[in-house]
Amino acid sequence: MVAAIVTLVVIICILLFLIIAQNRELGSIVKQMRYIGDKDTNILVRSERGLATGLINEINVMLKEIRKIRAEYKQKNHDLEQMITNISHDLRTPLTSAMGYINMVQHSDMSEEEKQRELAIIEKRLIRLDELINSFFEFSKIVSSGKKPELTQVNLISVLEESIVHYYDDYSSRERQIIFRCDKHKLMINSNQGMLMRIFDNLIGNSLKHGNGDLIVTVIGESEIKIFFENEPEVRNVDFDHIFDEFYTTDISRTKGNTGLGLAIAKQFTEMLGGEITAEPHDDVFRVSLRFFA
Repeated sequence: MVAAIVTLVVIICILLFLIIAQNRELGSIVKQMRYIGDKDTNILVRSERGLATGLINEINVMLKEIRKIRAEYKQKNHDLEQMITNISHDLRTPLTSAMGYINMVQHSDMSEEEKQRELAIIEKRLIRLDELINSFFEFSKIVSSGKKPELTQVNLISVLEESIVHYYDDYSSRERQIIFRCDKHKLMINSNQGMLMRIFDNLIGNSLKHGNGDLIVTVIGESEIKIFFENEPEVRNVDFDHIFDEFYTTDISRTKGNTGLGLAIAKQFTEMLGGEITAEPHDDVFRVSLRFFA
């Protein structure tokens, strides 16, 4: 009987010790959590007695996830501020220019011929402003929309040839040309013709604005189709890691009215169509590569 009572007392003492130690461990965790909450720190919760290891591990996993989300939020907030700055600059440039020409026409003693010439310049600036607004609106729809594009059988070669013809005069006026290399007249893929056209237009137009010399467009493959757009870059300081980012541009002063959305839209559309797009230097030329699957 005495032995049983002694054993019971010992068990009770052990349980009391464990309860007290557990409470102290929980108190330590609470204290550490308050400190972490008050301070901008990357420290994690530590176990002093090893009595709540599982709980502490779960807390630390949550802390790491929260810090990751917080870092992503800060980066997105920074990108948003930069985006707003770029948009403001892009919209203000043609608008300010147009307003200046309007003021000149209104308050200068110009001949009718001179006025018509200035009005033509104003029209170009306003058209450019309209293009910028449409580009921003279109990109916002692409990013926010979760809809999948409608796919049909499309002749990729035909769509690409149409885009090349569309830019023929623009290249010719700069004494440049588009050299199309393909040994096929038909390559059918399951895609969206309008989105394909926009991808090709953006890549050819980007080369026109930011490239020198001829643009070489090459198509190879059948089941796995690769399309290369190659020409000499206008500048050498291209950041290939960010070239498809929204509003990225090598035109630091943004004097060409470049929004940096052309390649971003091309990337979004390519991926929505199940394709891949990359950019890299290749034999001293700038190469953009597309890959689609028939």
